Amino acid sequence: MSMRRGLFMILLLIFTINALAGCQRPQQNQPITLKVSYPSAQQFYKMFGYAFQKSYPHIEIQVLQDELRTEGNSFDTEADVIYLNGMYQYKAAIEQGKLRQIVPPLLNPSTNNGELSPVVTTLLSSASQDGRYYALAPTFHSEALYFNKKLFDKYNVPYPYDGMSWADIFTLAQRFPTVDEEGNRLYGIQMNYYQNVTMNYILKAGETENLSYFNPDTMKVTMNTERWKSIWSTAVQAFRAGVVYDQAEGLDSMKHPAFLTEDAAMTVSSNTLAYNFEPFSHFEGATRIDWGVVSPPVDPLSPDTSNFYEIFDYFGVSSASEHPEEALDLVKFITGDSLNSPMLAQKQPNFGLPAVIEYVHPVSEHDLSPLYSLKANPDYIDLYTRVEPDILDAFQLTAQSVLDRLLRDELTLEEALVEVELRGQEAVDAAIIELELKRQGK
Repeated sequence: MSMRRGLFMILLLIFTINALAGCQRPQQNQPITLKVSYPSAQQFYKMFGYAFQKSYPHIEIQVLQDELRTEGNSFDTEADVIYLNGMYQYKAAIEQGKLRQIVPPLLNPSTNNGELSPVVTTLLSSASQDGRYYALAPTFHSEALYFNKKLFDKYNVPYPYDGMSWADIFTLAQRFPTVDEEGNRLYGIQMNYYQNVTMNYILKAGETENLSYFNPDTMKVTMNTERWKSIWSTAVQAFRAGVVYDQAEGLDSMKHPAFLTEDAAMTVSSNTLAYNFEPFSHFEGATRIDWGVVSPPVDPLSPDTSNFYEIFDYFGVSSASEHPEEALDLVKFITGDSLNSPMLAQKQPNFGLPAVIEYVHPVSEHDLSPLYSLKANPDYIDLYTRVEPDILDAFQLTAQSVLDRLLRDELTLEEALVEVELRGQEAVDAAIIELELKRQGK
């Protein structure tokens, strides 16, 4: 091979290598704009938008801020990413074909994200008939049983434990006196109910045990059963013992809840309470509560499952989006970015527990796992998502009046259950007629 030919072959080889390298060089991402439906542009940019644009500088976020578009079954057809407020809207969007299916993995493993909590994946998949995912959620809400260690120690009452039923809790509450040494009123348990207080304890216990007092398909009331009778019997015993806080908490009341003023030993409350003990301790006249937390009350027939998980904020990719891959990147970023999500969990714990459990912000020495250790019940139905609130409220008001008569010994338990079904059904029927007349403008 001549020197000239050898030089030619070397130059040809270099040219070929450079050409191949040029073909393999990643193309520059083209600038695009993603439209997002969300009630507050300012809040979205602050929580997600600015951080996302740092990671994806070629994508501009445009928030379609319109409060009306987050109500009812109307969805913004211009948006690439649709915000959905609650399970009812999420189901409606799936049924209307507004959302693209999201195929696992639900988060991007390459960005060091964790995995979504089984609580979240269960709730997300339970909304669709095919069990698939059509949106993701950055946070979820739960409940737990909180207790005041000082009061339990003072009166030598054993601490609550994971997996208690409502019957166990009512029994435990009765081990406390109704008045302390200074003559102040003391309660075993207090809940923040604004009306029909004692009736709401009973309904909460029934809900825990997967009992429904109302069929949303037939509009029929059912409460005169053996299982409901057992719940009424246990609760009424605790009510009569005076250990259950039975005062309505007014929405505009300036009074602090009895549990936070250490006038009640236990409460069932949301994950938010765990993060509010410290701020509350700085209020004038407040004390620093030595608290503990265990799992929420459970159904003895299904002790590893809870009905008290809820997702408020869903984000899905619009089926009409022209940029579905980029929109999905944004949805996954919102749901569990390894940098942004832990920061939000620390700064804004009242927005809910992060969907990625490892991002949960700890509260000093407290173990918060009772807030998410139970499985979510995929079959649970919140009646208020299926039935007009006026109808359910009409039943509860009537049921409370029957319960009050029972507590005054004007009725036996058996008579009360018969009457609550009969009069409760009458109240429901009347509420249905009244709503229909309103719709007709009469």
